[in-house]
Amino acid sequence: MDDDLQVDSDEDLYRNPVYYEPADCNLDLERADLGVPDGEDLLGELLRMRKRVPIEKRGLICPDCRDLRGRRVPMYLVQHDGVWLASHYRKPGDKPISHESDEHLARKERVAKDSEDHGFRANIESQAADGHARLDVRIDGANGIVLGYEPQLSPQTARGMRAREGFRRRGGIQSVWDFADPDHACIGTVPYVRTPNLPASVIRVQRNPIAVQDGNFVVEEGRCNQSGALTRCPDKPYDPENPTDAGYCGGWHRVLVPGHQSSTQTGEGGLTLTRFIVEAAAGERIPFQRGGHHGWLPADQWQQYLEANGPALDEKVRQPVRQGDRRDRCTEDRPASEKRAVPKPRRGSRSIVLESRPPEVEAVRVPGGGTAIPLCRFGCGQPASLSGPEGLPEHFSCRRKHET
Repeated sequence: MDDDLQVDSDEDLYRNPVYYEPADCNLDLERADLGVPDGEDLLGELLRMRKRVPIEKRGLICPDCRDLRGRRVPMYLVQHDGVWLASHYRKPGDKPISHESDEHLARKERVAKDSEDHGFRANIESQAADGHARLDVRIDGANGIVLGYEPQLSPQTARGMRAREGFRRRGGIQSVWDFADPDHACIGTVPYVRTPNLPASVIRVQRNPIAVQDGNFVVEEGRCNQSGALTRCPDKPYDPENPTDAGYCGGWHRVLVPGHQSSTQTGEGGLTLTRFIVEAAAGERIPFQRGGHHGWLPADQWQQYLEANGPALDEKVRQPVRQGDRRDRCTEDRPASEKRAVPKPRRGSRSIVLESRPPEVEAVRVPGGGTAIPLCRFGCGQPASLSGPEGLPEHFSCRRKHET
């Protein structure tokens, strides 16, 4: 190992991309060939350079430093828990290398100022208690809530983003990841909001509202037909070639719908980033996870969500990542190889189905002297033609209510 070098923190190691100048592409350190043609022996060649070839001449540089600041910052390889990662070349005591653009800095400054103006203490570039995560903005909220605001304007892998979120979660941080790209690969993999891609000069003016365009959900339920409350069937796949196509199944659904796609959205008084951050710090917006998809719910909607899912759905005990698990669970935060990168298709609706059931077939009294249909055993007052396990007439929905 090279001597007298300052290794990046755990979080930075897992998100650092590395560019190899001779191959003119980023390396994928998780692959045997590093993601380059005929690269099977490249890792051994790079490792043999240690203590023999100066770091500046090994051909490994940081692509973010090159693209954001026009600087050539050398990098070197570090084996961390059995995984090869890339670290910036800096001497002990030097400040960590920043990957931040002016727009990134402007978002941090704006959120910190707005939070302070609303009575919540905010600190930029605050270290988490365990030292593994560095928060872009730490906001001390109400009732012990610690909010971490993290603008994310550069591409990242979903696995790497989950690893970074894990550092924060284990440190007791409630993160808000802010994406500007509607097609970012990590939308939904962490608690997020999406805001417009604005220039730094606009963001820094506090009187300019920054709209929240995605990430805030509401609970909707109702019949799936043209006269019902839902605008489209959530079980029908979204067709990007025909976005106005609305299919209905005639059943009943309870769904989580992004606020901007809700039937109750009026278009007036839209949610802003400032309002969202302040309400999240005050405990008025709650993060949720459903089927691997993350988002936020207003506190009153959170109660409806609990009624549909039970109090323990997203409160499962998460096992800490053991040292031996890092290879399996936290190593995808490597830059995608240009040889196999595929653009992610734009997503349409982000509705999340909580509960669905088909239409209930309820027989009616036959005109002209037919046999009367018995009433539901659970006392709803409506006829029920279906028999339950006990052989008595009932409705599926009534049984569900009775069992809960």
